[in-house]
Amino acid sequence: MNLEKNLLPIAVTTVATLFLCVVLALLFDVKAALLGLFLVPGGVVAFLNPRLGLLALLIYLPFSSTIAFSTFKVFTVVGNLIKYSKSYPLFKVAKDAFYFPALLKIILSGDAWPKLRAKTKPLVIAIIVLVAVCLLTFFFVNLPNNILSKGLIGIKILLGYIPLILCGYYLIQQTKDVAIITRLLVVLIIICCSLCLIQYFLLTQGICPDNIVLNKLPSVVDLSQTKFYPDITDKATLKANCLVGGSNLYNPKLNLIRLSGTFSDPWQWGWFLISSAFISYAASFSDPSHRWKIISWISMAMVLSATLVSGQRIALILVPLIYIILLLVTEKRKQSLIIKLAIIAIFVFILVTQVGIVEQRVDNLVDRWMYSPPQEFIARQFSWLSSRLSLFGEGLGSATSGARRLTEEGTLLIETYYVKLLYEIGVLGFIAFMTVVSMITWLTFKAYRSLKTPALRHWAICLWLFILFISFNPYYYPLSVEPVSIYYWLFAGMLLKLPELEQNINSELQQPVSESDQHFLNT
Repeated sequence: MNLEKNLLPIAVTTVATLFLCVVLALLFDVKAALLGLFLVPGGVVAFLNPRLGLLALLIYLPFSSTIAFSTFKVFTVVGNLIKYSKSYPLFKVAKDAFYFPALLKIILSGDAWPKLRAKTKPLVIAIIVLVAVCLLTFFFVNLPNNILSKGLIGIKILLGYIPLILCGYYLIQQTKDVAIITRLLVVLIIICCSLCLIQYFLLTQGICPDNIVLNKLPSVVDLSQTKFYPDITDKATLKANCLVGGSNLYNPKLNLIRLSGTFSDPWQWGWFLISSAFISYAASFSDPSHRWKIISWISMAMVLSATLVSGQRIALILVPLIYIILLLVTEKRKQSLIIKLAIIAIFVFILVTQVGIVEQRVDNLVDRWMYSPPQEFIARQFSWLSSRLSLFGEGLGSATSGARRLTEEGTLLIETYYVKLLYEIGVLGFIAFMTVVSMITWLTFKAYRSLKTPALRHWAICLWLFILFISFNPYYYPLSVEPVSIYYWLFAGMLLKLPELEQNINSELQQPVSESDQHFLNT
């Protein structure tokens, strides 16, 4: 009888998968059909076991671009230009096959939502207001101007992952779940940074051609057709795809390097390194296992190494600074703090003065800073926006990078987040969005401050500082791109759950507790 019960859903899933693959092959291409082989099974598993689906989302997230660009090659090089395959949009949203079924099951189960809503009523109201304002922009700006597809993508990117707060709240049921998720992220960090270092080796050793060679290398069309040959000697391009990830730039003559790691673009990889700094430091002192603490320290070293070779200036500034700030915030013993800071200062001095690659990266950073100081760049963008301000903005998705490749409608490149929000959803939308992130920052801070267990407090303060930094970051737009667009909302939900976990442990002190919970109590 049980066998028959199991065979029926398996048969239905198999038929649905095959049907979807045929439809995708007809509508798109064979690559889309191959992607469909795991979309339906992945969605079914995520619905049946939401926690497993969310873990699958975290695993798939840092490799999604590698799967799209390096494995399936969903692009064609035409001279120096890139033409994307018909199946490219499907690969961009494939991660949602894990996310939305898991979210649906969590909502239908009805366990997590009432508890979370009771704790976060002001936040729920703020989110409702934000959704209402965005819908007003969509109906009164996007629709009249016939920018429907771009508006839908803008809504999805701006609002689509906010429900991950509920998913994060649901994801952790015991303190050991915090350790499991953190360990998973640490392993992913080590794997991704290792692949980035291999990518760096392949480029510097000439195994993967540099941009100088690629700029003159014919592909699909003759070199004589100059319209297909814009200069790529100083630009990251998918033509320089190497082993993993997407677009790269390597020009040894100009001392230029911008690696994408396992992500689609160098700037996206840079934000992965920045978020990984918070995660790896959080794990390095809060994990109940001494072995996993050592692995977490290794992940910190890997993040620093990948930051050094990747050529991402914002990561080169922020990653070391994040580690120092986290050390200052979490180290309680003044004597130990002074010793550690002295060791760091000596180490940094040796690196900058004695190691050539570090000196090159620092010189490049200083030159770029002097050429275009960030504060002046932000001021210029606000000055440009001043004559374009309106209540409801110019339309959702009109300055969203994710809409640039997924629609034929033009999008504006705006590189500062506040200006982007004001341009897209106007003054009302900007106020509503900033209210939401301010509420999240305040509620997660209250959750952190209520914790008494040292290990949980350490983990919470690291991730709360990540939320604080992303919430009020005026430069670029990490909340619109992976992986920050996933981590931010998910971590917020997990932080909101921690006081409840600690309360459950304290209420069960008279009963035997697991080894991991006991460690959190004693650490």
